[in-house]
Amino acid sequence: MSKKEQIRAAAVKIIARDGFFNATTDKIAAEAKVAVGTLYNYFSSKEEILDYIFAVEFQKRYDFYQNMKNWRMDWFLKINGILNYHLQEFLKEPDVATILLAERMNAHRYAIRSLGDFTQLTDIISDILNSAREENKIRPCDVQCLTLLISGFLNELVYLIATTENYSDPKQLLDEFCILLKNGLNI
Repeated sequence: MSKKEQIRAAAVKIIARDGFFNATTDKIAAEAKVAVGTLYNYFSSKEEILDYIFAVEFQKRYDFYQNMKNWRMDWFLKINGILNYHLQEFLKEPDVATILLAERMNAHRYAIRSLGDFTQLTDIISDILNSAREENKIRPCDVQCLTLLISGFLNELVYLIATTENYSDPKQLLDEFCILLKNGLNI
């Protein structure tokens, strides 16, 4: 693992545990087992580290979403694949879920640019649904409303993962949501 990734992983742990406000570059450097000076070789501030965390998470999802969007498969399989990928990423790294939930509302205060990129993910979902609607694969509907519904469900699912120790099986919850979505949009 590169030093930059080592610092990012340590920052994820510290920020998830202590919150962004209480996280310090000293704590992050200690967790990463690097000197504070080494941390500053890669990042000018803890805000820049948070921005990098969001940028890495965005890029992983964006690449996957774009691939799903371009695959020749049913709209439902695309949406289902995207939602399952999103869930699996947060189950792998629940601390990232904690940070996204806690810090995205405050990110504008810290001038975190990459968080705004996440809106591109909902645009991809909208594109998939618009294509399905135009091809008469789903009933006429308000795609913007559906995209908000899907995003809201994902946010609540991430909240459940981040804040509840003995939550219901998130995969089962996702499957139920996807069935509801498919049945509601079928022609």
